[in-house]
Formats: sequence, C-alpha cells, structure tokens
Amino acid sequence: DLSQLQLGRCLKAMAQQCFSLDATLKNRLKPGTGGDRKDTMYDIVSGKFEDDQYRRTQQRLMKDSLISSIRSVLSPHEVDLLLLRYGLMDERTLPHGFAGPLTIAEVSRLVGLKPDKVRRMINKCLTKLRPIMQSSWDDYESKLIL
Repeated sequence: DLSQLQLGRCLKAMAQQCFSLDATLKNRLKPGTGGDRKDTMYDIVSGKFEDDQYRRTQQRLMKDSLISSIRSVLSPHEVDLLLLRYGLMDERTLPHGFAGPLTIAEVSRLVGLKPDKVRRMINKCLTKLRPIMQSSWDDYESKLIL
C-alpha cells in the first residue's frame, strides 16, 4: 500500500525526462542559431571541471610566487617560520599530526624555541615584508579566490 504522498512522488519521478550527455543542445530562444548548438551537455560539464582545475592551478602558482617573494627578502629560518605559521609549507614535509596553519605554540615546538620568541620573530618578519608586499602584490589582490 502506497500513501497519497508516496504515489505523488512516484508519478513525479516517472514524468521526468532523461537526457543524453552526447546529445546536442537546443536553444530555440537564441536568434540566428536555428535552435541548435554544437555543444553537448558533456562539453558543459567537463568545462566546469576545467574551471576548477584552472582555479586550483592559479592558486598554486600564486602561492609559489608568494613563497619566492618571501624567500628573496627573509632568511631561510624566517621563511620556515612564516610557512609553518600560515600553512604554506608542503604538508608532506611536516611531522605526523601537523597540517595546515599551525599555532605559535605548535611552531615553537617544531623549531625548538619559546613561543614568545617565535611570535616576536614572526612579527619582525611581517614588518619587513609589509612594504615590499604592498608594492608588488597589489595587483594580485583582485585575483585572490579564497
């Protein structure tokens, strides 16, 4: 026995149409095309994945560029502190149990310094980077997708 609600859902599901991913798209509202497009649904769906791939690639390139800019200004030890603190370090190089942006306490445990010393060093690094980053990274601000 089906309830009235279940019967209504079944009828609605059976009334739905199935479409092939390989069929050409028809748009009767677009003037001058005769209603047919050369694109298929598969082309549109695969384009969505390419957009996501493009965004990920762009973010990776921006991250690499940022790290290279930081390396040009700071010492290797200072660079490592910032990369650990802000999650820019490759996670494969971190010890087990550490991932993403780390707290100052976690960074201090990894580098063997007191948390206050790590905090002061990070603040000093950020002070050094601020004027350089303002001039060279203004155009990237509009491209950031976070």
